Amino acid sequence: MKEKISLQNDFVFGSVMSNRKLCQHLIQLILPELKIQRIKFPTIQKGIQEDIGSHGVRFDVYTEDQNCVYEIDMQVRHTKGLAKHVRYYQSRIDADLLNHGDQYSQIKQTFVIFICLFDPYGNGYHKYQFTNLCTIDPNIAMNDGRTAIFLNTKGTRNDVSKDLQNFLHYVDNKNVNNDTYVDELQEYISLLNQSTKWRKGYMDNKTHMMFHDEDVREEGIKIGEQRGLKLGLVKGQESAIRQMIALTRQLGVPEDQLKQKVQQQFKLSDEEITKFFE
Repeated sequence: MKEKISLQNDFVFGSVMSNRKLCQHLIQLILPELKIQRIKFPTIQKGIQEDIGSHGVRFDVYTEDQNCVYEIDMQVRHTKGLAKHVRYYQSRIDADLLNHGDQYSQIKQTFVIFICLFDPYGNGYHKYQFTNLCTIDPNIAMNDGRTAIFLNTKGTRNDVSKDLQNFLHYVDNKNVNNDTYVDELQEYISLLNQSTKWRKGYMDNKTHMMFHDEDVREEGIKIGEQRGLKLGLVKGQESAIRQMIALTRQLGVPEDQLKQKVQQQFKLSDEEITKFFE
């Protein structure tokens, strides 16, 4: 059975959003109140790190127009500190925008948009949008130019346009019919998939993410601890390693490459790694 390539994968999402037309269309769907004339070519996996000691960031999709900066991230899991994640992203964008000698008034309006495969606030909205308002009188806006948006692919309310709902359903791997934008996304993914170089990058990314998925490793260790398994290195790590191998084999990774990655990831000796590939 042929694997369905999902927009949930950050490599796929970034590849598709690198198409300026498709990216601008999505931003316009999310922010219909704006009249976006033309965005710059999106930057994929844009990294910002001021110095070695600071916590760097890597934006999935970053672009801007004459007045605004747009950062879009795909959020697969409901991790802790999601709102503060956005706060930090906003601060790093601002720091990158303002040069020495610039006036604060020159900072562009910023939109940090997280596409969530879960409901971050549990109220059924497809779109949660936040700006700074006065706590005494919510009609008074701070007007600092920062907007945070959480899109929810599990939304149940009729709070956004049908076109945006269709896009979120598509991200959620639901069937969407008679939608021009979704059709364009599917056609573009099919076009990308015809490239051997792109498919290799896609598979390499899936393997990389598998080996850096903290949830998978923690779940494997938890299972191992419950079963009382020990490798002599970390309690429960044997189960985590076997689970990682089983999941990665499903991606069709060559056995020698898989063995090397497992050994590097878990810092195993030649003798220890042999036990898993006998």
